[in-house]
Amino acid sequence: MPSKKEEPKSVSPQSQPPAPAQPAPAQAPVAPPSQSPQQAQSVPPTDAKLNLQQGMNYMRTRDWDNAINEFTLAIQKYPQYDTAYSNRAVAYMQQKKFNKAMDDLKEAEKINPKNPNTHYNFTCWYSLQNQLDRALDSLDKALQYGFTEYDALRNDPDLSNVRKHPEFRKILEKHKVFLKQMGS
Repeated sequence: MPSKKEEPKSVSPQSQPPAPAQPAPAQAPVAPPSQSPQQAQSVPPTDAKLNLQQGMNYMRTRDWDNAINEFTLAIQKYPQYDTAYSNRAVAYMQQKKFNKAMDDLKEAEKINPKNPNTHYNFTCWYSLQNQLDRALDSLDKALQYGFTEYDALRNDPDLSNVRKHPEFRKILEKHKVFLKQMGS
C-alpha cells in the first residue's frame, strides 16, 4: 500500500519543508495581546519543518514508526501543522491503525479545511474501509480544492474500491480530470 504523503512540491507554500541550506528565522513573531503565539506564527518553525521532512524520508523507506515519531515531533513543535497530521495519518493507515489515522485526518481538516491532500487521504481511508459514498465525497472535495496528483488517482491501490464505483468517473469528469489508463 503506497503512502499518500504530501511531497514538498505539492503542499502549500506555508507548509513546505525548507531547502537544506535555508537558514532558520531569527525568532518567531511576537503575538499581539489578543492572539496566542500559535495564531501569530502562520508558518511552521524551521525545526518543525525539518521533522516533517525527516518523517517524509522515513515514509519513502517504509519506516512507519520513525515517520510517526518525526511527524509527532513536528506537531509538538507546531500544533497547527495540518500537513504533519495528514502525513502521520497516512503512516497510521500503513500500519492499519485506522482509528488513529481518522483522528489525525479530522485534526488536519479542522486546522486547514481546504487542504486537497488531506481530502485525498480521507478518500483513501474511506475506500479502504469500503465507505464508498464518503470516499467519493472526499474525492470531490480534494479535486475542488486543487488536488492534481492524477497518477495517484489512477494507480493508488488504496483507491481500488472507489475506482470501481460508477460515480468515480463522474466526479473526475465534473472536475475535468480525464485519466488515460485506469488501474483497478
